Amino acid sequence: VVWQTSSLRNTEQDSSNDLGSNVEKKKIMPDLLLPFLPAADPMYMCRGPVGEKQFILTREGPPTPEELSNENLLRILRIECSDLEANTLVWKCLGYRFDASSESWLTDEVFPKWRGNYPSPPDLIGMQRIYSKEVDRPSLKANQSIVRSIPADNKQSLKTHLKPYGFTGYKYAELTPNKTRRAQCANWLLFYREELFGYTVEELKERRRLKNEAEEAEKRRIEAEQGKTDEEWKPPVKEVF
Repeated sequence: VVWQTSSLRNTEQDSSNDLGSNVEKKKIMPDLLLPFLPAADPMYMCRGPVGEKQFILTREGPPTPEELSNENLLRILRIECSDLEANTLVWKCLGYRFDASSESWLTDEVFPKWRGNYPSPPDLIGMQRIYSKEVDRPSLKANQSIVRSIPADNKQSLKTHLKPYGFTGYKYAELTPNKTRRAQCANWLLFYREELFGYTVEELKERRRLKNEAEEAEKRRIEAEQGKTDEEWKPPVKEVF
């Protein structure tokens, strides 16, 4: 089986002959990615090519600083890596570990809460690029789960970390499910790199406890100074650990 990706850019042209000219006007349109049927093979996630071009990635082992560099994550947004490569990097950061001898993903190191919901790595992007409810719903739900695990303070990580590297966001007119989910995965990877990378689950829980205590103490201080007791609403966060 030869696994390769393909895309089709759909442009709209408007020619005007009023002055005898052939001026060509192009309208911004989304990249329409063709269905990618090899991703329907259950073994594609284990055998599909990764790390063969510019995108720094190995299927085996834990994530590395090089794989999580700003330059590498920018390639996800610029579609300079495959859907499988973007998925694989997130899987590794969630704790899935590939075992080459059995051609399977092990879950021993996966964040406990995530492992309970996803005993095998979920497709977070929709590698088949078929957006019918029957095919795409599991990918959509998994992507929503990863988004909900990002705290409010880290929601703007793309702008914070990747704008200096030239990423200015997508234009609304060119958005597709593929681009949107790539951006959400890249944002989660930045959150992981800045807040979770290199810590054990026990260390993360202790850091969370200390952070909550500090936030509660600061809240009480402000209330005492201003005489306010209104609760500040924060969006719910379902952490992966």
